[in-house]
Amino acid sequence: MTITTVTSRKLLPTTLAVALAGLLMVSGCTKQADEDTNAATETQTEVANTETTDNTEMTAAEKAHIDRLIISYANMAHAAYKDSLDTAKALQTAVETYVATPTQENLDAAKAAYKAARQPYSQTEIFRFDEGFVTANDKRAINSIDSWEGQINAWPLDEALIDYVGDDYEGEYNSQENIINSDSITVGSIKQDTSTITPELLAEMNEIGGSEANVTTGYHAIEFMLWGQDNNGVKEGAGNRPITDYATEAGQCTSGETVNEDASICERRGEFLTAATQLLVDDLTAMEAQWQPDTENTLRSDLIARKYDNGLRQIMYQMGSLALGELASERMQVAFVTGSTEDEHECFSDLTHLSYANNARGIQNVFNGSYTTVAGKTVGGYGIKDYLTDNGHTEAADKLAAEFNKVEGAFNVIVEKGEKDGIKIDQMIATVGQASQEGISAEEQNVRRGWVEAGITSLQELTASIENAAKAVGIDNLDADAGSQF
Repeated sequence: MTITTVTSRKLLPTTLAVALAGLLMVSGCTKQADEDTNAATETQTEVANTETTDNTEMTAAEKAHIDRLIISYANMAHAAYKDSLDTAKALQTAVETYVATPTQENLDAAKAAYKAARQPYSQTEIFRFDEGFVTANDKRAINSIDSWEGQINAWPLDEALIDYVGDDYEGEYNSQENIINSDSITVGSIKQDTSTITPELLAEMNEIGGSEANVTTGYHAIEFMLWGQDNNGVKEGAGNRPITDYATEAGQCTSGETVNEDASICERRGEFLTAATQLLVDDLTAMEAQWQPDTENTLRSDLIARKYDNGLRQIMYQMGSLALGELASERMQVAFVTGSTEDEHECFSDLTHLSYANNARGIQNVFNGSYTTVAGKTVGGYGIKDYLTDNGHTEAADKLAAEFNKVEGAFNVIVEKGEKDGIKIDQMIATVGQASQEGISAEEQNVRRGWVEAGITSLQELTASIENAAKAVGIDNLDADAGSQF
């Protein structure tokens, strides 16, 4: 298995417009809605009243625009993490119900809750490229979003460390002993007691032995425990873990096609899944608290305190880093070039098309200054588009808006094909040779690959416009993350 993780990336001091030039091997977002006027009015003074480093080069008008941009950004972050927390709690409830009563109906409900929980969280990833900006503060509970994110969203994971896998599975961890079937396991030189599965144990074991593939926490561990391995390759179909994997009656507990002598393994699966969802809720609770208004020693207060120094650069850096280095490169290009379903972001559930689109939507949210909550409320009110326009850079704003329209169009196609036509990302990224073995013509497969290629290209062009817009406001070297290079 090729290991490419979201927490491992290379920073390249190069212009974003050419960072991925020549790499291709072949060939959701809406207009800003009305801002939440009341919320904006209530919190507008938060930035203005915060002590900051004086920047005499900024005019009063420019500072006012930064004030609006930062408070809008912080409010969107809070709303998105609050949605992520609330939907994670709903997922936790569904998981607990399923573990207690493992029926197909309850499994389907847990899977639906997982799908719903991923929608807002995937939009928060725009906020995570912050590690090079935040100020050191021993009183702050979380150092940075980027350092926190690995316990929430790291991928791909070496599923053999957690539970049973198929005989043809190839990963870094190749022992028959795993967390589910053993009271202790050995990873490299580390012997780990796994007799009692708790959120604390899973957090302790995450990336055990220094391997980024040894993921034991977060959304994708939960995804694996609900769906199981997807052994369909580039064919139609997601993972299909049977409900009997959670059966606690003697003689009914299975590990796939294997019937176990007793139900202890199935009981431990329930313990793992329950612990993983509890840890997810705990982690999101901590992050939501970091963005609450009128707080001290939080990521929000830190951003506000340095708003005139590097607040704008951070936001534009995050836009470019997610667009190019993470989404276009790590998440899409790696799988696209290699035809590797192991590098698909949601490889167990086949929900990758939605993760892609919501990552792109998160970037557009910051551009438009508008996040729509799960409940349908609009939060924000002022984005990069407004900042550029108000500072006389209408051409740059219009160029970015046009590029976002292209991105939106490309990802709408990917979502429509995935949701309505049942053609998932693993089928889209298949090489022509792989697809031919499944009876798909070269002509048809090139069309499918073209949908993914259009998304990658639109993100590359968007990033070039982000860089140009940064230059327009005096940021000559944005140096955003350019991701893996082939």
